Amino acid sequence: MKDFEKYYDFIKDEETKNTVRKIADKASYVEKNFITAVTEFTNPYAAELCIPIIKNYDVKFELFPSYEHCERKVFILYPDYMGSIDRNEYVAALRIMNRSKFKDLSHKDYLGSIMSLGIDRNRTGDIYVHEDFADVVMHKDIAEYVHFSLELIGRNKVETQILKAEETAFKEQQHELIMINASSLRLDSLVKNIANKSREDSSDMVKSGLVKVNFKVEEKPSAEVKEGDMISIAKYGRFKIHRLSGITKSGKNKIEIKHYI
Repeated sequence: MKDFEKYYDFIKDEETKNTVRKIADKASYVEKNFITAVTEFTNPYAAELCIPIIKNYDVKFELFPSYEHCERKVFILYPDYMGSIDRNEYVAALRIMNRSKFKDLSHKDYLGSIMSLGIDRNRTGDIYVHEDFADVVMHKDIAEYVHFSLELIGRNKVETQILKAEETAFKEQQHELIMINASSLRLDSLVKNIANKSREDSSDMVKSGLVKVNFKVEEKPSAEVKEGDMISIAKYGRFKIHRLSGITKSGKNKIEIKHYI
């Protein structure tokens, strides 16, 4: 077996590095014990880093859920001799229906209610919030536990129903649209406009590892961003470059950004 330490050293973000290590350990466990196992939910960048390592083990894997728009996924790992698996044995969705007519529930409300039951965020996937319900992807055993445990979110009475992961109703996370005029598409220029900081402070934030582009820490202030990129800024939130809308008369880039709330 190869020594992966140099590969791990390549990963700058400690959280991502720990995720990759844990998933590699689980692949090793599956290989040695000839059993099937499911990993924690992970983002697309961490998943991409895991695949070359998993391929070094005599195991098969599926990255699931596999439907369009899904962001957070698990690896279902199983012995090399097995022909196929039933993915629905490992991942499910929970529909949480808000039965109160007086208070709408947000992404934060639904996630907070699940975590208040002692459930780690890494055991839940995407959350799709609709007007009177939310679909939450999670490990199957967790879905069953929450189904029998969750009755209230705040003062709102809720009811739950277990679904197959493929039966979730996708809806983009709530966001506000903001327009900025940036002198360039450099990362520090975007951070400057989003966080309302000076160019020097924005550059320092990037160099300090406080900014991610598409889930990957980016420490180069001069890195160019493009339409569709997801930018995460510590303490400020997540922002997606929704549309590049041309150039102003003064030569600045008109950029439409989604701020997820």
